[in-house]
Amino acid sequence: MKPIYKNIGNSYEVKDNVVYITILKKDGTELITKIDEDDLALINDMGTWFAEWNKDYNNYIAQNISKTKKNSKNKPLKQSIASVLLKVSPKAPIKYLNGDTLDNRRCNLDIAKKNSGNEYEEKDENTISIILKDKLDKKEGYALISKEDLALVINDTYSWVLHKTHGNVSVVANTPEGRLPLWKVIMKPQENQYIEFKNHNPLDNRRSNLILKNHEEENQ
Repeated sequence: MKPIYKNIGNSYEVKDNVVYITILKKDGTELITKIDEDDLALINDMGTWFAEWNKDYNNYIAQNISKTKKNSKNKPLKQSIASVLLKVSPKAPIKYLNGDTLDNRRCNLDIAKKNSGNEYEEKDENTISIILKDKLDKKEGYALISKEDLALVINDTYSWVLHKTHGNVSVVANTPEGRLPLWKVIMKPQENQYIEFKNHNPLDNRRSNLILKNHEEENQ
C-alpha cells in the first residue's frame, strides 16, 4: 500500500489501482469515496471534496465547489465527482451500478436513462406487472394491468412512473400536457368521469379493478 497523502483537507491512500479518499460530512464524520488511480490527478487538482446528503439517492455523494465554473446564478458550481468524471451537468441523473454512491470508479458509473420504456413481467396468464423506476433508474414499485392492455400501455409513447403527493400514490406518465394517469389511457373517460379502484389500490390498473363513475354520482 502506498503512503497516505494530504489534499487540502482530503487525505487518501492508493491500493490496487484504487484511490480511497477521506471526505467529511457536515458534522466532521469521515466517509470514504473511491476513484480509479488514473483519475487521481484530475480529482486531486479540483480542491477539497466533501460528503453531502442527496435526497434523490437517499445517500451521501462526494461533492465540491468548483474553483472555475459558475452556475446559472453566477455562483460557484457545486459538482459531484461522478459528474466530473462523466463530463455531464451536476444535475444529470447518474446511476451507480452497484448501488454505492461513494464508489466513483468509472466501472460503477453510468448515465441513467430518461424517458425509457418500462420493463414488465407476466404475473399470470391475464396480468402484466409493470416495473416502475425513479429518475435515477432505481426500481420503485410495480403497477398491474390486464394483459390485453399491454400494447396500449407499454410502447414508445409512455414512460410510467410512481407519483406521490400528499400521502397518495398513482401511476402516471409525464407528458408535455402534464401528468397522464395510467387509468385514463386504459379507460378513456369522458370529461365528467373519474375512476374508482375496486380494491382501493391505485397501483392495480387491471380492468377488473377500474370503475368509471360520473361526478354527479358523488352527490347522490
